Order: sequence, then structure tokens, then C-alpha cells
Amino acid sequence: MFGYIFIFITFFFYIGLSMLTASKPSLSGDNAMGYGLALFFLGIGFSICSLILTIIINSTGGFDWVLGGGGKRTILVLLAWLFMALTTFFCALFKWEWHNDTVYPQFLHWISVRHGQIFIPLFWLVVCFFSLNSGWQSAVSPTVFKISFWVGWGIGALFSGGLLLGYLRDSAKLARIEMASRIEQEDRWHKEGLTFIASQKPEDPIFSLLNYSTRYQPEDTRNAALAKIKAHPAWEAELLALLSDKRSYREVYYFLDSNRVDHPELFVKPLNQSILWLSASIKADIKDSNNLQHWSFDSYGIERLLTAIDDQFQNQGVDFYPNVLGLKQALDTTPPERFKDVRFTVTGVVNDWLRKHKK
Repeated sequence: MFGYIFIFITFFFYIGLSMLTASKPSLSGDNAMGYGLALFFLGIGFSICSLILTIIINSTGGFDWVLGGGGKRTILVLLAWLFMALTTFFCALFKWEWHNDTVYPQFLHWISVRHGQIFIPLFWLVVCFFSLNSGWQSAVSPTVFKISFWVGWGIGALFSGGLLLGYLRDSAKLARIEMASRIEQEDRWHKEGLTFIASQKPEDPIFSLLNYSTRYQPEDTRNAALAKIKAHPAWEAELLALLSDKRSYREVYYFLDSNRVDHPELFVKPLNQSILWLSASIKADIKDSNNLQHWSFDSYGIERLLTAIDDQFQNQGVDFYPNVLGLKQALDTTPPERFKDVRFTVTGVVNDWLRKHKK
């Protein structure tokens, strides 16, 4: 009973899709949107109803005549449906929507403009119609079923293979474009950075150069920034002034993480003090934030700070452990209820440092 209902509904969607694509639509303004929505709903409706029809027929033994038995037969039947559904929808789409510069194989368009959305599903509908009733099957030669099934299966498989090939080509093309765009953007930023560094004079503050001095910058950018910074007669004093300022101490971490200073003993106390400021800032941000994420404190320079301590500020008469422990406690501050499940990525970095330096 359900099989007869669904073959009727499937045929209804089939007729609707055939009528929709029979003549060229107006693909501008609201007409294009209406055509697109109609194509989508008719295509989805046809695919879903034909799938249900296929499952019903297969479960009642209507496809027992298909080559193989059991699971093998089911796989062949479902593949036939999948190939047919994909071919029908994309033939309907490609008939009037095709770009000459596309990377999809041209034979897809050739089949589409020759009404593939009409004749290809017809092979499947004929098979389903006669497979619904054993009496109808006996009235027709089994050769009819097999020819219709395998011709539809073959064309659908060929078309679906073309779709897959086009998708892979298109993905590769987009990847190349994206890579070229990223390289162009990085080159532009690189040149802009070098231009900015070159424009700096000895009397300009070194604050704006610190970000360019990190190890993650291109070597020529970093070397140019370092040369400009060290061209300042009192560059260490300027760094110390920035490190001792609540508004700028985190920027100094960029420099200290990647570059050694001549007098590390002068930096240990202000660096240790900056950890207290950092902890207070994190604690306040957790309590007041309306958008906590696992990466919220990744940009606070915590990993750079800890790397700098290990590289050049240990054994300088200052114990950093208590303040780093306070930093960990700040990261463990109870957040607002809606963020209770957020775990900050940088907490693991701090925990690793504390384990490494535990006394």
C-alpha cells in the first residue's frame, strides 16, 4: 500500500521537476530566487520520496531479481538510487546554470541540456513501478528490468563520477587561489612591516617595534626591528620603563621571549611585578567577561613570559614561582555560570611550568 502511495508522490515530484526545467527561466531578481527555491524543494522532495520508495520495494523483496542477494543486492539498489538522485538533481541544475569557465567535465552539461533530468530517472521509475507487484513483473520480460536498471545505473554512475571529479578539481582550484591570496597577503604585510620599521627614527619610541622583534617574524623583519631598537642609546632603559608600566608591560614580553638583554639582573624585579598585574587583569577579565572562550588569554603573552624567564632570568636573585602560582590561581577564578565549562588553553602551559619548577 505504502509503495503505491510513494510511487505516486515520487512521480508527482518528477513531473514538477520536468515542467520546471522544460523552458529557460528568468534568472534575475526575484524570479531567480523563486526558481532556485522551487528547484531545491522539488529536487529534495523527489530524492526523499524515491528513497522511501526504494526502501519499501527492497524490504518486500521487489528487487530480488537484481544480481546478487542479501546485502550485496541492497548495496547495488541503494547505489542505483543515489546515482539516479544525484544525476536528476544536477541535470536539472546544470541545464540552465552552467559557466563556460567551470572545471566540471563538459559531458555533464551535454547530458543536462539533452533532458537528462527527464529520461534518466525514468529508467528508475520504470524499474520501481514493475517491482512493486509480482504480478506486474510476470507480465514483462525480466530482460526489461535488467536493461532499464543497468542502463540507469551506468549513466548515473558516470554522471556521479563526473560530479566527483569536478568537485575535486574545484576544491583544488579554490585551494590554489586561497594559497596564492594568503601568500600575497603575507608578502604585503611583510613589505609594510619593513617599510614601517625603516621609517622609525632614533627619537621615536621603541614600543611600536617590539612586536616586530619576536622570533615568529621573518628573519629580515626581526633583524631590522632589532637594529632599530638597539640604535637607541638607552634601549634597555626604555624597555624597563615599558615593563614597569601597567599599560605596556605585556608588549615587552614579545621582545624578552626572543631576544636577550645585556643586563638581565635589572629586569627581574619589574618582570616579577608584571606577573602580579597580569594575574589581577586576568581575574578581573574572567569576572567581568561576557564572552569567555578557551583561547581568551592566549594573546596575553603568558607563554612568552614563561619562556623568557627560563631563557634568561632564572638565578638572578628573584623567585618567580610564587607569582606564577598566583597566575595559575587567577586562571582558575570562578567564571560566570554560563562559562563554567570553559577551560583556558594557556592554563596547561602554566601548569607545566609550575611542575617543572616545583621545589
